[in-house]
Amino acid sequence: MTYITDVYLSEILNKDVVDQYGRKIGMLWDLSIVPGAEHPSVTRLILRKKRQLIEVPIESLQLFNRFVITIDLSAVKPESYTFREGDILVKKHILDKQILDVNGAKVVRVNDLKLGEGDGLVCIVGIDVGLNGLLRRIDGGKLIQKTFKVLNKPIRENIIGWNYLQTMDPQLRHLTLTVAKKQLGQLHPSDLAQILTDIPPEEGTEILSSVDEELAGEALHEVSTEVREKLLKEMDKETISDILEEMPPDEAADILGDMPEEKSEELLSLMEKEEAMEVKDLLGYEDDTAGGLMTSEFLDFSPDMTIDETMTDIRLLVPDVEFIYYIYVVDDDDHLLGVVTLKKLLTNPLDRTLGDLMNRNVKSVRVDAGRKEIAEMASKYDLIALPVVDDDGKIRGVITVDDIIDLLLPNPTRRRKKR
Repeated sequence: MTYITDVYLSEILNKDVVDQYGRKIGMLWDLSIVPGAEHPSVTRLILRKKRQLIEVPIESLQLFNRFVITIDLSAVKPESYTFREGDILVKKHILDKQILDVNGAKVVRVNDLKLGEGDGLVCIVGIDVGLNGLLRRIDGGKLIQKTFKVLNKPIRENIIGWNYLQTMDPQLRHLTLTVAKKQLGQLHPSDLAQILTDIPPEEGTEILSSVDEELAGEALHEVSTEVREKLLKEMDKETISDILEEMPPDEAADILGDMPEEKSEELLSLMEKEEAMEVKDLLGYEDDTAGGLMTSEFLDFSPDMTIDETMTDIRLLVPDVEFIYYIYVVDDDDHLLGVVTLKKLLTNPLDRTLGDLMNRNVKSVRVDAGRKEIAEMASKYDLIALPVVDDDGKIRGVITVDDIIDLLLPNPTRRRKKR
């Protein structure tokens, strides 16, 4: 019969392991585990004996606690251990690895693991992501813990039960919280971008594949150019093109503008023709000009349309437009005639025309306007979207509030447009 008590991995690593007669066999170097229905269970003890690694099956275990580990060698003989493909080792593959915590929109580290009994076997019952997990592993850590207790401010345990964890691959090498798959899609793009920045690129691509293309594109747009390059290297071309298609054209242009021209052209060729043309047009403008900042997604209608007709069309077009602030009124040649706010649209009779309601004094900028002019115009007139026109007065795009804010209050962690 095996006697097992709860213990932390840090308390038993490098501890002497003895046989049934009290003779030292070696020091505990690691534990080999296999996934289980509820908890991963230990299958072998990996011991270090001088410079050699040996393995002992878990069935020979007698006592397992933080004071003593005893094995019965009457029926088994320790064998030399060599790492085999598929082996999962607790210290090697789980300890100090990162775990996605979407509740806090961050990545936490496995500082220690809690082991205990499950169906008569030694199992991993939880992971320690708190300060105590680190203090158990350093010299003087116990003294620090005792000092806080004396001060009546004990360090709070931060254990995550294994039942709240799941893995992204069968070998437990990439752990995440079980709620992650459901909640990843609800994260703000900036929070997802921060997570992508904190984890290895290969894990980042797995996360991106578990959310929809729209969120994946927004998150890719938020990360730094360096991080994005690493992520894109891990992704196949078809996946990247699918994500680009779901992005606002200006953001897709930002990403393609950072790539070598050959790679950019290849991805454009894989996109739907209409989306590719919109992005390609935006790539032709200089960076940090109105043309380089604008999006080609906006709502424009003729002046003779009624509010009723306009609202019907808006409902059909909403899925293809990222932001809706103003309705722009144009003639048959796309000359900008006026603008109608959503408030006017919602508070006037349905038979009124856009021409009757529109403000003809439209504030706009030319496609070659610089950052300073754009920022001053938006700030002076309290605009949350700014139309961009060419030399003939034809509307070419709209600079939305997110890019205007970037001009007024630059985010140092966000990408810079390089087209």
